[in-house]
Amino acid sequence: LINISRYICRKLLRMFLNRVVVLFFLVVTSTLISQNKVVEKDSVKVNALDEIVITATRTIRQLSSLPMPVSIISKKQIQKTSSTRLKDILLEQTRINLVTDRSRFTGVQLQGMSAEYTMILIDGVPLIGRSSGNLDLNRITVNNIKQIEIVKGPSSSLYGSEALGGVINIITEKPKQNTTSADLSFFTRVGARDELDLNGNFVYRKTKLGVIFGLNSNSGGAFDLSPSIPGNTSEAYQNYSTNLQLTYKFSDKIRFLTSQRYFYESQNIVNTQCDWNSNFEVNHLITENLALDYTFYATRFKTESLFDGSQSLFNQTLFRPEIRATLN
Repeated sequence: LINISRYICRKLLRMFLNRVVVLFFLVVTSTLISQNKVVEKDSVKVNALDEIVITATRTIRQLSSLPMPVSIISKKQIQKTSSTRLKDILLEQTRINLVTDRSRFTGVQLQGMSAEYTMILIDGVPLIGRSSGNLDLNRITVNNIKQIEIVKGPSSSLYGSEALGGVINIITEKPKQNTTSADLSFFTRVGARDELDLNGNFVYRKTKLGVIFGLNSNSGGAFDLSPSIPGNTSEAYQNYSTNLQLTYKFSDKIRFLTSQRYFYESQNIVNTQCDWNSNFEVNHLITENLALDYTFYATRFKTESLFDGSQSLFNQTLFRPEIRATLN
């Protein structure tokens, strides 16, 4: 009986071990098969494209293919700085000198050239309203900026004599193509001396129509760095800026775009600044190798100030129609 019981126990143990081994191999095999399937699924080669630049040649080109020094400030970099104005972003860039005159306007010097030879663009259209060659960079908010492209070196053949030192082009966000979406965002920043910055963005896209609307409000209190001298170093200010962009795709070959921007600032009641620009553009792809761009751009910059009873007025306007042909 003892031998029989031992024999039965051995048989049962062998059967149990055999089943465990078989089960183990089945688990391992299924795991390897699943891993092989995953590897096969993810084994498709992914080619990461280089950064895209528009400013250097006024056409879409890869950064690695450009024959001139170009740097890009991405949206991610802008968000990390927690800056609210273009001036604060440019201050952190290397090989860029900022010069501020008595009117508080800040000029950007590139390649050792005077600030009047650095052109500042928003989506390819120029800003006006210079004081001694300098632009007020504080009127440009970083709200709704996709990237900033900085081209160092002469670009007068593309943009005129104002671009002998270089070009700084601010590229704003565009609605995503071939998607239907709506997005609403709002954020605020608070700083010292009663500084308050409010931002709101609305992005809508449906089939052929795209809409982007942005609103920014920025204000700050007065401060005095030299109490022994009469008057404040800087007076309290309040400004507003809005931007509206509409895109419509009539067909695969014809696309329409219009962008509107308005900026208004008042400082100590007696000093005001107003800036608006309007841009209309039609892109026509005639063939795979030939494209025509029709553009009409209008802008106006106006400042009014009162000092010792005398009023000062500066008013500048610019109208520019343009037709560009691109042949590949």
